[in-house]
Amino acid sequence: METARNLTRAELLEVRWTDTGEVEKVDGGKYLKVQFNPASLKVTYANQVQTGDQSTGSSMQYVGRGSSKLAVELIFDVSGANAENNDDVRKITEKVANFMKTTQEGSGEDTRFKVSGVRLQWGTFLFDGIIESMDETLDLWSEDGRPLRSTVALSMSQPGIHFEFETNPNATPSPARGAGQSPAGTTPLTPAALGSNVQNVVARAGLKADWKAVAELNGIENPRQLAAGTLLNLNVKVKASAGTAGGVSAGASFGASLSGSA
Repeated sequence: METARNLTRAELLEVRWTDTGEVEKVDGGKYLKVQFNPASLKVTYANQVQTGDQSTGSSMQYVGRGSSKLAVELIFDVSGANAENNDDVRKITEKVANFMKTTQEGSGEDTRFKVSGVRLQWGTFLFDGIIESMDETLDLWSEDGRPLRSTVALSMSQPGIHFEFETNPNATPSPARGAGQSPAGTTPLTPAALGSNVQNVVARAGLKADWKAVAELNGIENPRQLAAGTLLNLNVKVKASAGTAGGVSAGASFGASLSGSA
């Protein structure tokens, strides 16, 4: 039987820095689990080049403290009839904006304004910092003028160069692969030509595989009609060896591309 796969969603949670510089979660602090995982995360690492005599190569190596920045875009949608807060999407995005609200410390010339520390965590990826900016685009409205969909672009930063990982205790193990099987994500797919069906795609590939098994493997309801360009997995033997215990399983792949150099 195949191992059940759980989708890990990204989270925003409040953190603080201790006197020793350690980061800890705030019990009962601000928290939000995203509706849809971002398509990508962009991380930027930068050193602060010092001005002055840069005439020699060795002097260029003396720089100020670096910084790490994160750019991420999150989508929130409450257009479904049974969606939470389906009367206004900003009831959700307000929770993101709350991370930017400041509290006043001191008075007079000693007045300072403090903002919440924020951790964006998605599985083993985490970034601790503050939200520098938030751009919200409302792009779906109800007939009576209520915003139902929002795209929120966040820019976060923290001083220093940080490249952090964390173990995800909720991660599910990768499915076991037998000898001769390709690594996950490398299964070859065969495109269907115009006017073809499952039976002649299998025949053209020179396989003795059962075309009915191929149709079942790929979830084809009508094997006699295939849209041109439909990608088929013809490796029915590998799929059959894994086995399923009844029912139909459906999956989606989610990825994040991280850019930046340490």
